[in-house]
Amino acid sequence: MVDSAGQTQTGHVRRSNEDSYLLRGPLFLVADGMGGAAAGEIASRIAAEAFAEVDLIRMQGTDALQNAIKVANARIQERAAGDPELAGMGTTAIAALAGQDGRVAFGHVGDSRAYLLRDGELRRLTEDHSLVAELVAGGQLSEEEAAGHPQRSVITRALGAEPTVRVDTFVLDPAPGDVVLLCSDGLNTMVSDARIAELLAAEEPAERIVNRLIRAALEGGGEDNVTAIVFRLDETDDAPTGSVRTILTTDPDLEPDDDEDDGGPSMRKVLGWALVLVLIVTLAAAAAVWELRRSYFVGADQTTGHVVVYQGLPWNLFAGVNLYHEVYVSPVLYAALDPQTRQHLFDHSRRSYSSARDAVKQIELAGP
Repeated sequence: MVDSAGQTQTGHVRRSNEDSYLLRGPLFLVADGMGGAAAGEIASRIAAEAFAEVDLIRMQGTDALQNAIKVANARIQERAAGDPELAGMGTTAIAALAGQDGRVAFGHVGDSRAYLLRDGELRRLTEDHSLVAELVAGGQLSEEEAAGHPQRSVITRALGAEPTVRVDTFVLDPAPGDVVLLCSDGLNTMVSDARIAELLAAEEPAERIVNRLIRAALEGGGEDNVTAIVFRLDETDDAPTGSVRTILTTDPDLEPDDDEDDGGPSMRKVLGWALVLVLIVTLAAAAAVWELRRSYFVGADQTTGHVVVYQGLPWNLFAGVNLYHEVYVSPVLYAALDPQTRQHLFDHSRRSYSSARDAVKQIELAGP
């Protein structure tokens, strides 16, 4: 490893930053917390602290990552059990560990991601543990539909959700010049893969690349907390070094300079397009208003984890504006359903209230 850097930003919509990240020499982590209020921030910080304690002399590879995730999961559960206000908190985790054998181990839970840029080609190394990912895998959504889906933030695996957690682990045999990106979904939902690849390919220090990635997410809307870690791999005899940095607050001075042009859209252009978008969305919303009162669909509340019947249309507009609201919250947790039931129930087809309520009632009567 020859260069590494990480940054986090609250974004334009969220009031607080629930992301945490860790830079510890050969060990890197991005954790995206959830649970409302300060609970998500606490959960992600607990995960970062657990990874900071990994004994890198005695533990290597996927075993080290599995152990850290196990410890973090237990601590989050224990903390939530002792404080009713923290009930239901959890966090994603995407971690990478560059080993003494030259290989890079990865551990993954949730929808934070790992990317690899090799020979100019961007490859996504992880599969999202999310509701829309299951729908895409089942052929019910396209990748383009999933990108704008109102339930795209609902994840099906998280640290703290259950006493045990399934972890995806794998090992990368790196090639000289590889660039690895770890990020929360606040980056990849705001910045296209093509733009990410362009920024990662720049012949610049990792710190500069991370800065540009964060700013691209802000210019793209900044609708969520955004965190990114970038590290480069090359042939070297030098042992990687670094200190622990667990960052939970907004990093300053990440807004783009007015006189700087890095190939991305200027703020003036972004604002211009935003005004056009507002006009288009307003007209579309007016045409759809008559549908709102008679349309219902079944979804999942990403904060509480419960199955929900929504009234309205399954569309998100901009700045957190939705065309739907909850009308019935089921006691059933979506994470307790098998994948086939989730795919059938959460297809987000428009229904009558009685049809939507009957679909939910069937799973309630079936029990665990």
